[in-house]
Amino acid sequence: MNSWKSFLATISWTLMFLLFFVIFFSKIFIPKWIDEEDNRMSFIIKGFYKEPKDSIDVLFTGNSDVYRGVSPMVLYQKYGITSYNFVSSGQRMWIGLAMLEEALRYQSPKVVFFNVDEVYYTSNLSWAHHKAYDNMRLGLPKLKALLDSSYDRPFIEKLGHIFPVFVYHDRYKELSWSDFKYAFYDYTDVTKGMDLVVGADPYVSDQDYMEKTDEIREIPDLNIEYLNKMKKLCDEAGTKLVLFEVPSPDSWGYDEHNAVAKYALENGLEFLDLNLFLEDIGIDWNLDTFDKGDHLNIYGAEKVSLFLADYLHENFDLENHKNDNWDKQYDLYIKLKEEKENELYN
Repeated sequence: MNSWKSFLATISWTLMFLLFFVIFFSKIFIPKWIDEEDNRMSFIIKGFYKEPKDSIDVLFTGNSDVYRGVSPMVLYQKYGITSYNFVSSGQRMWIGLAMLEEALRYQSPKVVFFNVDEVYYTSNLSWAHHKAYDNMRLGLPKLKALLDSSYDRPFIEKLGHIFPVFVYHDRYKELSWSDFKYAFYDYTDVTKGMDLVVGADPYVSDQDYMEKTDEIREIPDLNIEYLNKMKKLCDEAGTKLVLFEVPSPDSWGYDEHNAVAKYALENGLEFLDLNLFLEDIGIDWNLDTFDKGDHLNIYGAEKVSLFLADYLHENFDLENHKNDNWDKQYDLYIKLKEEKENELYN
């Protein structure tokens, strides 16, 4: 009997050691997406978990248009609105659904904005899934996402989202001090989910990209299903879902607008297409984009955010959450912006 107990104890300790080994080295070997070139994905997603539970009143979801085009700190500074961009690069609808479900585990936002241009994409991008799922905590939304039939990748790659060392073991050749530093880092994000860029590269193509038309670019049926699931999640959580589109002449047009407007009307949703309010927002395509109209830079993002702040203030009864902690983070946000400007222009 004692030998059997001893055997079980040895097995248990061995398994515990192996699990510790896998978890520890996964944190070391996983890529650290912390720079502008990596879209700051580790800060954006892991930073979300540093926010106190039920402290975020407005949640922005979607793809890179959001983390380049919305500055939550501007909303805070103007009206004390607490918001966060819980978004990912190259996001597909099934990733967006998983991230929304994950966000609602930790926050009870009054309003959820979903940026809609990803409704036209159905391709599988390996790197997009890794930047999102590798940074998400292990939980039911993540497990459901890995089993989603739309995520068509090999089993070992999916397992790598839980134990990254199985996918990234070859990185031992390129490990640096930063891999150890950021393995156990405090990812508090003072930008609240932005990839803040200050450079400008003008958009000089068709200035009438939002010229009215009756044409409709139909949304793929698969993505309609995910939109419906997002709406259901928000309805069940008692939060208001608002579809919106950040100004982006490179990836948007009136035929896409018509399709989303039709869906919104049929499903009782609001649709705020900011491409129709460029003059009100004050967008200058010579100054407010850093990649020829695909994404906004910080100057365009701050203009958009002032517009969104007024929209929220006028249409929703949101509490003013001005407090010392957010004030300090706002100061750090301004400092970060100034540092980036100094690096670029001095």
